[in-house]
Amino acid sequence: MAQKVVGLILAGGEGRRMGYQNKGLLPLQGRRLVEHVVARIAPQVDQLYLSANRDLTCYESLGLPIITDEPQWEGMGPLAGIASLLPYVEANQQVQIVSCDGPLIPVDLVEKLAKALARLQREDAMIKAVYPVTDQREHYIYLQALAKDLEVVLPLLEKGDLRIRALLKKLSAAPIYFDEERAFINCNRPQDLEALERNCDEKL
Repeated sequence: MAQKVVGLILAGGEGRRMGYQNKGLLPLQGRRLVEHVVARIAPQVDQLYLSANRDLTCYESLGLPIITDEPQWEGMGPLAGIASLLPYVEANQQVQIVSCDGPLIPVDLVEKLAKALARLQREDAMIKAVYPVTDQREHYIYLQALAKDLEVVLPLLEKGDLRIRALLKKLSAAPIYFDEERAFINCNRPQDLEALERNCDEKL
Protein backbone atom coordinates (compact mmCIF):
# COMPACT_ATOMS: atom_id res chain seq x y z
CA MET A 1 0.00 0.00 0.00
CA ALA A 2 1.50 3.31 -1.10
CA GLN A 3 -0.26 5.56 1.39
CA LYS A 4 0.36 5.54 5.08
CA VAL A 5 -2.56 4.08 6.98
CA VAL A 6 -4.01 5.85 10.00
CA GLY A 7 -6.25 3.93 12.38
CA LEU A 8 -8.96 5.54 14.51
CA ILE A 9 -10.57 3.70 17.42
CA LEU A 10 -13.97 5.21 18.20
CA ALA A 11 -14.45 5.25 21.98
CA GLY A 12 -16.39 8.46 22.41
CA GLY A 13 -19.94 7.13 22.64
CA GLU A 14 -22.32 7.36 25.58
CA GLY A 15 -22.75 3.59 25.96
CA ARG A 16 -26.52 3.81 26.43
CA ARG A 17 -27.13 0.10 25.91
CA MET A 18 -24.31 -0.66 28.33
CA GLY A 19 -25.99 1.33 31.09
CA TYR A 20 -23.91 4.41 30.18
CA GLN A 21 -20.70 2.62 31.10
CA ASN A 22 -17.63 3.37 29.02
CA LYS A 23 -17.57 0.27 26.84
CA GLY A 24 -13.92 0.39 25.91
CA LEU A 25 -12.88 0.17 29.55
CA LEU A 26 -14.96 -2.88 30.46
CA PRO A 27 -13.00 -6.10 31.14
CA LEU A 28 -12.77 -9.14 28.89
CA GLN A 29 -10.42 -12.00 29.80
CA GLY A 30 -8.55 -9.76 32.22
CA ARG A 31 -7.97 -6.89 29.80
CA ARG A 32 -10.06 -3.91 28.83
CA LEU A 33 -12.04 -4.22 25.61
CA VAL A 34 -10.10 -1.40 24.00
CA GLU A 35 -6.81 -3.20 24.73
CA HIS A 36 -7.98 -6.16 22.66
CA VAL A 37 -8.86 -3.76 19.84
CA VAL A 38 -5.46 -2.06 20.02
CA ALA A 39 -3.70 -5.45 19.89
CA ARG A 40 -5.60 -6.33 16.71
CA ILE A 41 -5.44 -3.04 14.81
CA ALA A 42 -2.10 -1.50 15.83
CA PRO A 43 0.05 -3.91 13.76
CA GLN A 44 -2.07 -3.11 10.69
CA VAL A 45 -1.60 0.68 10.66
CA ASP A 46 1.25 3.20 10.62
CA GLN A 47 -0.35 5.51 13.19
CA LEU A 48 -3.17 4.85 15.64
CA TYR A 49 -5.43 7.42 17.31
CA LEU A 50 -8.20 7.03 19.87
CA SER A 51 -11.36 9.15 19.85
CA ALA A 52 -12.68 9.61 23.41
CA ASN A 53 -14.61 12.22 25.37
CA ARG A 54 -14.54 10.94 28.95
CA ASP A 55 -12.37 8.83 31.25
CA LEU A 56 -9.42 10.30 29.39
CA THR A 57 -6.93 9.44 32.13
CA CYS A 58 -7.81 5.76 31.80
CA TYR A 59 -7.37 5.88 28.04
CA GLU A 60 -4.08 7.76 28.31
CA SER A 61 -2.56 4.63 29.85
CA LEU A 62 -2.72 3.04 26.37
CA GLY A 63 -0.03 5.42 25.17
CA LEU A 64 -2.03 6.52 22.12
CA PRO A 65 -2.78 10.06 20.96
CA ILE A 66 -6.29 10.88 22.15
CA ILE A 67 -8.62 13.08 20.13
CA THR A 68 -11.67 14.62 21.77
CA ASP A 69 -14.63 15.87 19.74
CA GLU A 70 -14.51 19.48 18.60
CA PRO A 71 -16.83 21.55 20.85
CA GLN A 72 -19.33 22.23 18.05
CA TRP A 73 -19.75 18.47 17.50
CA GLU A 74 -20.00 17.23 21.08
CA GLY A 75 -22.59 14.51 21.51
CA MET A 76 -22.96 13.98 17.76
CA GLY A 77 -21.77 10.38 17.64
CA PRO A 78 -19.27 8.56 15.41
CA LEU A 79 -19.31 11.19 12.68
CA ALA A 80 -18.02 13.72 15.21
CA GLY A 81 -15.13 11.40 16.06
CA ILE A 82 -14.25 11.01 12.39
CA ALA A 83 -14.44 14.75 11.74
CA SER A 84 -12.27 15.53 14.77
CA LEU A 85 -9.52 13.27 13.37
CA LEU A 86 -9.20 15.15 10.07
CA PRO A 87 -6.92 17.99 11.29
CA TYR A 88 -4.39 15.36 12.43
CA VAL A 89 -4.02 13.50 9.14
CA GLU A 90 -2.72 14.27 5.68
CA ALA A 91 -5.15 14.37 2.78
CA ASN A 92 -3.66 11.34 1.01
CA GLN A 93 -3.50 9.09 4.06
CA GLN A 94 -5.74 6.07 4.24
CA VAL A 95 -7.98 6.04 7.31
CA GLN A 96 -9.30 2.86 8.91
CA ILE A 97 -12.12 3.27 11.43
CA VAL A 98 -12.76 0.63 14.11
CA SER A 99 -14.90 0.45 17.24
CA CYS A 100 -13.61 0.20 20.80
CA ASP A 101 -16.01 -2.67 21.55
CA GLY A 102 -15.03 -5.06 18.73
CA PRO A 103 -12.28 -7.23 20.22
CA LEU A 104 -12.16 -9.85 17.44
CA ILE A 105 -11.58 -7.74 14.34
CA PRO A 106 -9.70 -9.57 11.57
CA VAL A 107 -5.92 -9.27 11.57
CA ASP A 108 -6.09 -8.63 7.80
CA LEU A 109 -8.90 -6.06 7.94
CA VAL A 110 -6.83 -3.11 6.70
CA GLU A 111 -5.03 -4.97 3.95
CA LYS A 112 -8.15 -6.63 2.59
CA LEU A 113 -10.17 -3.41 2.53
CA ALA A 114 -7.30 -1.40 1.03
CA LYS A 115 -6.77 -3.87 -1.81
CA ALA A 116 -10.49 -3.96 -2.50
CA LEU A 117 -10.75 -0.17 -2.55
CA ALA A 118 -7.84 0.17 -4.97
CA ARG A 119 -9.35 -2.46 -7.26
CA LEU A 120 -12.82 -0.94 -7.21
CA GLN A 121 -11.55 2.57 -7.85
CA ARG A 122 -9.85 1.38 -11.02
CA GLU A 123 -13.29 0.34 -12.21
CA ASP A 124 -15.33 3.22 -10.76
CA ALA A 125 -13.68 6.43 -9.53
CA MET A 126 -16.89 7.40 -7.71
CA ILE A 127 -16.26 4.74 -5.04
CA LYS A 128 -14.43 6.50 -2.20
CA ALA A 129 -14.78 4.01 0.67
CA VAL A 130 -15.26 0.35 1.55
CA TYR A 131 -16.60 -1.48 4.58
CA PRO A 132 -17.04 -5.13 5.63
CA VAL A 133 -20.12 -7.23 5.04
CA THR A 134 -20.81 -10.84 6.10
CA ASP A 135 -23.63 -13.24 5.32
CA GLN A 136 -25.45 -11.85 8.37
CA ARG A 137 -25.08 -8.06 8.09
CA GLU A 138 -23.12 -5.01 7.04
CA HIS A 139 -20.57 -3.45 9.40
CA TYR A 140 -20.53 0.22 8.52
CA ILE A 141 -18.42 1.41 11.44
CA TYR A 142 -15.35 -0.41 10.07
CA LEU A 143 -15.14 1.76 6.97
CA GLN A 144 -11.90 2.69 5.19
CA ALA A 145 -11.34 5.77 3.02
CA LEU A 146 -8.82 8.46 2.16
CA ALA A 147 -8.71 11.35 4.62
CA LYS A 148 -9.51 13.90 1.91
CA ASP A 149 -12.64 11.98 0.96
CA LEU A 150 -13.80 11.80 4.58
CA GLU A 151 -14.18 15.58 4.57
CA VAL A 152 -17.74 15.02 3.30
CA VAL A 153 -18.53 14.30 6.95
CA LEU A 154 -18.38 18.03 7.72
CA PRO A 155 -21.53 19.14 5.84
CA LEU A 156 -23.37 16.12 7.27
CA LEU A 157 -22.58 17.30 10.79
CA GLU A 158 -23.54 20.86 9.94
CA LYS A 159 -27.00 19.78 8.85
CA GLY A 160 -27.39 17.28 11.71
CA ASP A 161 -27.43 14.10 9.61
CA LEU A 162 -25.48 11.86 12.00
CA ARG A 163 -26.01 8.48 10.35
CA ILE A 164 -23.03 6.37 9.31
CA ARG A 165 -25.18 5.33 6.34
CA ALA A 166 -25.39 8.96 5.24
CA LEU A 167 -21.60 9.17 5.22
CA LEU A 168 -21.29 5.94 3.26
CA LYS A 169 -23.80 7.19 0.72
CA LYS A 170 -21.79 10.38 0.24
CA LEU A 171 -18.69 8.25 -0.32
CA SER A 172 -20.44 5.80 -2.69
CA ALA A 173 -19.04 3.15 -0.34
CA ALA A 174 -18.92 -0.48 -1.42
CA PRO A 175 -19.33 -3.55 0.83
CA ILE A 176 -16.47 -6.05 0.92
CA TYR A 177 -17.24 -9.63 1.88
CA PHE A 178 -15.73 -11.24 4.98
CA ASP A 179 -16.69 -14.81 5.78
CA GLU A 180 -16.76 -14.64 9.59
CA GLU A 181 -19.50 -12.66 11.31
CA ARG A 182 -17.95 -13.37 14.70
CA ALA A 183 -14.93 -11.23 13.79
CA PHE A 184 -17.15 -8.16 13.92
CA ILE A 185 -18.96 -8.88 17.16
CA ASN A 186 -19.71 -5.70 19.10
CA CYS A 187 -20.17 -5.70 22.86
CA ASN A 188 -23.00 -3.17 22.99
CA ARG A 189 -24.90 -4.66 25.94
CA PRO A 190 -23.86 -6.36 29.18
CA GLN A 191 -25.17 -9.69 27.89
CA ASP A 192 -22.99 -9.40 24.77
CA LEU A 193 -19.88 -9.08 26.90
CA GLU A 194 -20.97 -11.87 29.24
CA ALA A 195 -21.65 -14.21 26.32
CA LEU A 196 -18.27 -13.52 24.76
CA GLU A 197 -16.48 -14.07 28.06
CA ARG A 198 -18.36 -17.33 28.56
CA ASN A 199 -18.14 -18.74 25.04
CA CYS A 200 -14.85 -17.51 23.67
CA ASP A 201 -12.79 -20.59 22.84
CA GLU A 202 -9.50 -18.74 22.42
CA LYS A 203 -7.21 -16.65 24.53
CA LEU A 204 -7.47 -13.09 23.29
